[in-house]
Amino acid sequence: MSAPLVPLLEIQDLDLAANAAQKRSAELPDRAVIPQVQARGTRVQAELEEARGIRSGYEAQEKVLGEAVAQIARDIEKAEIERYSGKQKSRDDAKAHDASQAERREKKSELEEQELELLESMEEIEQRIGSLEDDVSTARGEIAKLMEVIAEVEREVGEELAQLASARSAIAVGIPAPVLSAYDRVRDQKGKGGRGAAKFEDGDCQGCRIKLPSLEKTRMLAEPPDALIQCPQCRRVLIRS
Repeated sequence: MSAPLVPLLEIQDLDLAANAAQKRSAELPDRAVIPQVQARGTRVQAELEEARGIRSGYEAQEKVLGEAVAQIARDIEKAEIERYSGKQKSRDDAKAHDASQAERREKKSELEEQELELLESMEEIEQRIGSLEDDVSTARGEIAKLMEVIAEVEREVGEELAQLASARSAIAVGIPAPVLSAYDRVRDQKGKGGRGAAKFEDGDCQGCRIKLPSLEKTRMLAEPPDALIQCPQCRRVLIRS
């Protein structure tokens, strides 16, 4: 091969290796898992907030019931003190007192039963909240581990890309600027597979496999060894043999 442009194929190998490294990082399976875990975490967080809201409602109800029970207990105690304060009361007053006290005690019992049921519900929701909090924590832990894996791969890929870039720069010094510019322009085009150069052998472009007419082949071979020649079909820079 013509010596001046042979290194361009080495540059192409380095560029393809860089593309592969970038693809390995971009298509890391862990990246696809993160949104799934985040979605699960978001769903669980919403359930957790709902459960906490239910708990707050229970707490408010428990406070109201507790105050009501305490007030009835005070009323019962006050009525008993008045009953036995030494003041004379008629038989009718005594019967009314007993009936009123019985009513208060019944009401107190009903409220205490409600309070007990409410406490059971609060215990259930506390268990639910604890379970959801564990799920949220688990999701966060999974994301953290996935991020660690991604960060490690990105670090490795970054080091690899730096080494490839250094090697490329060293080789690119010997490539004429127009040739390197054309190569970079072509390799970035869609459908080129990251290849901007191809061997030119026996009148064929080894990139797109087109066979050039004899006249065109003769013209290309007559160009200086470091001249820019490109395939008329795929526009890749041709490296002559």
